[in-house]
Amino acid sequence: MSSSLPTPVDLPLAAAGMSRRSFLRFSGSLAVAGALTASLAACGGPESSSNAGQGTPASGLDNVDAVIGYNNNSSWDPLNTGSAFAMAAHNHVYESLWDAEAVSRKPFAALAAQMPQDPGATEWTVKLRDGATWHDGKPVTAEDVVYSFGRVLSTDKAVLTNAFFASWLKEVTKVDDSTVKITLKFPFAAAVQRFSIVKIIPKHHFDGQADDFFNLGANALGSGPFKVAGHQDTSFTKFAAHDGYNGPLKPAFKTMQWNVSVDAAARVGLLTSGVGGVQVSDNIPQDNIDALKAKGLTVEGADSMNLLGLAFNTSKKPFDDERVRQALRMAIDTQKLIDVAIAGKGTPATGFLHEASPDYAKAATQFDYNPTKAKQLLVEAGVKSLEVRLLSTNISWTKIAVNTIKEGWDAIGVNTTLDVQETAAFNSKVAAGDPADALTFSGNPNQFGADADLNIRWFYSKSTPFLPWNKWGDTPEYQELDQQLQAALEEADATKHKQLIDKAMDFIAEQAVIYPVMHMQLFTAWDPTKLSGLQPLDIPGLNLTKAKRTA
Repeated sequence: MSSSLPTPVDLPLAAAGMSRRSFLRFSGSLAVAGALTASLAACGGPESSSNAGQGTPASGLDNVDAVIGYNNNSSWDPLNTGSAFAMAAHNHVYESLWDAEAVSRKPFAALAAQMPQDPGATEWTVKLRDGATWHDGKPVTAEDVVYSFGRVLSTDKAVLTNAFFASWLKEVTKVDDSTVKITLKFPFAAAVQRFSIVKIIPKHHFDGQADDFFNLGANALGSGPFKVAGHQDTSFTKFAAHDGYNGPLKPAFKTMQWNVSVDAAARVGLLTSGVGGVQVSDNIPQDNIDALKAKGLTVEGADSMNLLGLAFNTSKKPFDDERVRQALRMAIDTQKLIDVAIAGKGTPATGFLHEASPDYAKAATQFDYNPTKAKQLLVEAGVKSLEVRLLSTNISWTKIAVNTIKEGWDAIGVNTTLDVQETAAFNSKVAAGDPADALTFSGNPNQFGADADLNIRWFYSKSTPFLPWNKWGDTPEYQELDQQLQAALEEADATKHKQLIDKAMDFIAEQAVIYPVMHMQLFTAWDPTKLSGLQPLDIPGLNLTKAKRTA
């Protein structure tokens, strides 16, 4: 797990601010990115949690035993969480109207009976899948769909997912017991993909309940292929096949148990020791890949939006000058940082999105390592003596990374002080407006979706910690970016939309206010003699909906 900051997307109608309590509750949604060692606020717990094997898992071909490198004791509210563990579990427990294939992200009909006939329309009539039932045996109805979207669109008590829909989705209404009508404010090209974010929940189970009820893993109740059959915070979650499930992802085994092991060494040991019969694990440290392969395990990685980023406090001089921000970026030897911090398993950021993204575009402004040019930019900005306090977390790989950043900055005459904090303290400091000059962060917005607008607004929004912290959201430059993004959002022509979103990403690179330093791969390991049908994910967690036990 990694550093920092929560981040709902702030589409124009999203909430303009975030309370400190909300900040801390959502802090896992950005922090899931580290995918290496410790966990943190929303999706983590004590680093000593390595309780795999507790509980009573089944055995043989009817069961899969997995290790997850994130804790299971954060919010399980399907519409209001950034927890890595819970969000991965939700893809097995809940369904959306249209879900997305785990690797390709191709949408498919889940609770909806079919795909939209005219995705470019502003009104969709959606028939629900015949015979869909909740885990308690009750039928899924239009009332459940309307209730779920009512929570998403409510501004009285905004949930995290509100920010992904508020600017383009007008309403969802009941037509009859098995049919709903969806009304968009304007045609939106990524609408079908975005709908995979909204997990439909049973009104009869959740309506009127307090937040704590939604947050408990033991209270999860969906319509998906698996139901929660047992749950112990910081230890494990058990799942059992939903006998009444009639959707497209019929389980190939009867039970599975996901064991919490946020300690990297313990997690790797469980895979290789044979203790507990563990067949698969996410969150594999790069340094252990060769050793695991030597033991006969399959270890595969996926390019991802998992990133190490750098944000500047533009409310302070001289960091309000883009030349200073660009200079500090060019002073970082990013390839060295990747080599020493994550064993070379990453790439320097050449654009806001990672290079495997279908929306990737190489930015007009590049930050290749160039200390000479960095010094020139500081001279042009009139900076003769510069001191920087860099705030970061103490996660193992980020501690190494910030040392490389300090080396680069010191080498061009910057007096750099590292302020390395425990994750909880880091989150609290940023939420309180700590006057640090810069901060490093890691995050992976692809948990929620892969489209460019979502990825950008994940970081550049007033409802996230970044802009309240550095006050860049109060600048004319932010208003310009917001207008560019909204124009792209409303553009129905695919070619023109791409041009507009690329223009926005070029502007983001030029400004260098909040920007990736590097993108990294995420690794999954499994026993190929016992499991088939697995692929590595570009997000934290596992997806076992197509997995099969072979031995």
